Amino acid sequence: MKMQICGYEVIVGDSKKSGRAYDMSRVHTLIPLVPSDKAAGVVGTSYDCPGHIVSKLVGCALPIICEVTMQDVMEYGRRKQQISAISPIDQPRKAA
Repeated sequence: MKMQICGYEVIVGDSKKSGRAYDMSRVHTLIPLVPSDKAAGVVGTSYDCPGHIVSKLVGCALPIICEVTMQDVMEYGRRKQQISAISPIDQPRKAA
């Protein structure tokens, strides 16, 4: 599906306490509302996404339209959607 990505956070590393690796990377998107007499425009939402996938957006001018693949994952006994692949459709780079 196509999504407009307006921001991202790449948060990966190793815990100083436990030494375990962590990845709390996220992608922030704009999703159109279904137009009605009480709603119009877009709403922002965020999705978890592995850092190595989010890093594809580093250096791209935002917002950017991307082809995104989603998957359902279980976390702490709850099902949630996570982005599993991102392919920028146009790759405009930030001005130097």
